[in-house]
Amino acid sequence: MTKRLEVERWNEVFSDLKLGKPQGDFWLEKYEPRLASAQDGPVIDLGCGSGCDSLFLTERGYRVIACDFSSKALEIIHKYIPGAETMLFNMTGGLPFPDSSARAIVADLSLHYFHWDDTVAIVSEIARVVGAGGLLLARLNSTRDVHYGAGQGIELEHHYYEHEGRRKRFFDKSDLERLFDGWAIDVLTETDMHRYGKPKICWELAASVRW
Repeated sequence: MTKRLEVERWNEVFSDLKLGKPQGDFWLEKYEPRLASAQDGPVIDLGCGSGCDSLFLTERGYRVIACDFSSKALEIIHKYIPGAETMLFNMTGGLPFPDSSARAIVADLSLHYFHWDDTVAIVSEIARVVGAGGLLLARLNSTRDVHYGAGQGIELEHHYYEHEGRRKRFFDKSDLERLFDGWAIDVLTETDMHRYGKPKICWELAASVRW
């Protein structure tokens, strides 16, 4: 699928959503002591979608930059979370932020749509933007996420599938340890979340860039 078609598909997804104001599941709450170091700078919500995490953060006084490559997603942010700044870009082209310009990045279910080399490059860009000691909080698809596509369709790469025109990656623990080699991983745990109709199994990660 070309990037243009992918953008069009996600714009259609967010246009069809009639969710009203975003509702989060408060997964970031336990990381507030870690996020305190980001109070003097922006927290980047990378792949913000409809803005559940941006809402959580802005309501607690953080300066948030909500980023997505869907203009329709950012329209939702503008409507319901006017306190958040927004940026429209595709993260496979790099992150348009200076080195060490943010102390924390949140990537909630947004890092598992890419070929492995692109995923590695995105993680490298995250490290560049948060700088030494900077924080990443992320949730990523688990290989046990059978309700949402794990193991379904054509396997394009190890744990990376195309199913019904959509591409998604699913991670096991060794995949994530390889992806974040060189980072200080403080939390890496498999958990379930209930934002959607069925329980979703995902990995929750808190990691910082080594000095």
